[in-house]
Amino acid sequence: MYELLDKISSPADLKGLSVSQLKALAEEIRQFILASVSKTGGHLASNLGVVEVTLALHRVFDFSKDKLLWDVGHQCYAHKILTGRKDTFGKLRQADGPSGFPNPDEGPYDQFCVGHAGTSVATAIGMALGQAHQKQKDKIVALVGDASIVNGVSFEALNNLGLVKRQLLIVLNDNSMAIDATQGAVAKYFSKVRLSQTYEDMRKTTKSILEHTPFIGKSVDETLERLKKYLRMALPASQLFESLNIPYFGPVDGHDIGSLIQLFSALKEHDHPAILHIYTKKGEGFSPAGNEPHKYHSTGPFKINGDSIEKGTSKSARKFTDSLGDYLVELAAKDEKVVAITSAMGTGTGLDLFRKKFPDRFYDVGIAESAAVDIAAGMAKAGLKPVVCIYSTFLQRSFDQIFQEVSLQNLPVIFCIDRAGLVGSDGPTHHGQMDIGYLRMMPNFVLTAPSDDTEMELALEFALKEQKPVCIRYPKDTVPQDDFDRSACRQRFELGKSVTVKKGDNPELKIVAYGTVLTQALQAEQILADEGIDIDVINARFAEPIDEAIFEDDLPIITLEDHNLACGFGSVMLETANRLGKTAQPIVIIAGPGEFIRHDTRSAQLTKAGINAATIVKNARILIGQGRAADILKGR
Repeated sequence: MYELLDKISSPADLKGLSVSQLKALAEEIRQFILASVSKTGGHLASNLGVVEVTLALHRVFDFSKDKLLWDVGHQCYAHKILTGRKDTFGKLRQADGPSGFPNPDEGPYDQFCVGHAGTSVATAIGMALGQAHQKQKDKIVALVGDASIVNGVSFEALNNLGLVKRQLLIVLNDNSMAIDATQGAVAKYFSKVRLSQTYEDMRKTTKSILEHTPFIGKSVDETLERLKKYLRMALPASQLFESLNIPYFGPVDGHDIGSLIQLFSALKEHDHPAILHIYTKKGEGFSPAGNEPHKYHSTGPFKINGDSIEKGTSKSARKFTDSLGDYLVELAAKDEKVVAITSAMGTGTGLDLFRKKFPDRFYDVGIAESAAVDIAAGMAKAGLKPVVCIYSTFLQRSFDQIFQEVSLQNLPVIFCIDRAGLVGSDGPTHHGQMDIGYLRMMPNFVLTAPSDDTEMELALEFALKEQKPVCIRYPKDTVPQDDFDRSACRQRFELGKSVTVKKGDNPELKIVAYGTVLTQALQAEQILADEGIDIDVINARFAEPIDEAIFEDDLPIITLEDHNLACGFGSVMLETANRLGKTAQPIVIIAGPGEFIRHDTRSAQLTKAGINAATIVKNARILIGQGRAADILKGR
C-alpha cells in the first residue's frame, strides 16, 4: 500500500534513501498517521507537523544507543512508526496497542514515559552529566515542542545548561501552538520572529549556519564566536538564548528535510550544548488540521473525505466538560467578579464559550500551571472570584503553590479539576488518580464532586458563595443519562452534607459513592434489590469535610470512588470512623489499585480497577452474609 513505508522496519532502513525519497516517505507517513488516527483517535495536528524533523533525526543519529528525549510526548507518532511499532500502530492507545506517548516498556528508542511538558531539557542535562561521569559519549537530543519551552521547568533547565561540557542538542520545534494558541510574552516574542522570517530568510540562515559550523578537528570556539556575532546582527530570536550564554542556531524551515539532515549532521559534532530553532506547521499536509490545529490537537475517530472531514449528523453526548463550561458562563453573567484561568487548555476544559462571552475575564497563561494558581491567588486577594480550570494530572505540577498561596492564605480560589479519575486512551501520564490525596491534606480546602449534570451547576453555585478554596472534580466522561431516580441530587449543596439517593425500608448495608461513580452504586443497588437485599445508597458529595451523619447507625459501609486507594475518599471514611469511635463498623473501600493502569477505554479501566457494580455486589454479599451469620450466633 505504501511504496516506501512498507520497506521501513527500523531507522537503519532510512540510511540508503535519497532526500527526494525521504520527502516522499514523509508524505506516506502523514497518510499512515491520518488513516490510523481517523480510526483510533489521538493527537493529530502536532504529529503531522513533526514528520520531517523526526525522519531527519533518525537519519543522522542512531537512537538505539543515542538518546532522544521528547517534550510533550504526544508528538512521537512518526518516531514510533519508524522504530518497530508500525505493525501495531492501528491499535494506537488501545489495550493491545502502543501508547500515545513515549514508553520505555515498548523498546530501547524511548527514554522516558512522557506526558507532561517542560521536562526534556532538564532530563537531557541529567543524562548528559550521567554519561560524562561514566566516560560515555552517546549523542543526546531533546526535542521541545508545542510551546513547552515557555514552561518554568524549561527555563530552569536552560539556566543550568552550563553544567554540561559535552554535546547536547536542543531542537526547538516552534509551531506557535500548545493545546490552544500559545500565550505569553515569550510566545509573542517567537511569533514576532516567525512573522518576520520569509522562506528565503530561512534558506539564508541555514546556509550561514552550515558555512560557519566547524567540522571535526577544527576550532569550535573561534567559529562559534563569528557565528554568534552574525546571528546577533541578523536574528533577534538569538538574543533570548545568547543572553543565557547558549549557542543558538536558526530559525530554519522544519519541513526542509534535506537542510535538516545537513544541520543535524553538523551540530551532532559539537562538543557543547546548542539550540536549533525550527519552524513547523501544526497539521501540515491535512487542511482541516492545519486550518484548525486546536480542534485537531487531540481528536476522537473521524471519517476522511478527500482532504476534508466528513462530519456526522448525530449530536455527541453531553460531557462533564461541556456542563462546566455552560454553567460557568451562566453564573459569570450574574457576577462580574467571576474570572476564568487555564493553562493552555481553554478548549480542553470547556472554556471556549466563556472566552467568547467574557474575553476580558478569561486568562490563558500557557503551559504554566504553577503560575496559574499564583495568579488566581492574587486575584482572590484583590476581591475577584477566580475559577482555575486545569486537568487533574497537570494540577499536580502546582502542589506547592496550592499549599503556599491558596491553602495557607485561605483564599477563595475555585479549582475545576477536569479529567479526574481514569481517563481512558491517554493512559498513565494523564490519569487523575491522586488529586483527592494531595488536596485533602490542605487545611481550609473543601473537596466536592458532582455526580451528574445538575450537580455540576449546584456545585459551582456553592463554590462561588464559599469564602475558602473549593475543588470540584469530574471525569473525562459523558454525564449520566439513565432512568435512576436522582431527585435527591437536585437539593442544593450544603457544606459537608451528603444526600441519600436510595433509602431502603430495612437496609442491611449502605453504599457511599463519591462523584460520578454514583451510577455504579445505583446499578449495584438494583442488582441486590432483585436478590431481595435492601440497602441505602448515599451520594457523599464531599470528601472534605465529610458528613459524619453517614456513621449514625452501625450498618456496614462500602465506599466507592474513581481515585487511587491510598489517601482517597475511602481513607477519609476510615479516618472519620476511627475519630468517631466507630471502629467496629465494617467498611470496605472500592478504589483504584496502587499501580499505573495501562491505556484503554475508560470503561475497561474502571472494570480492571474493580470500580463497578459487580465488585460492589460481590462485597455486599460478603458483608451481608457475615452480618446475618453474626445475628444468628447472637440469637436474633
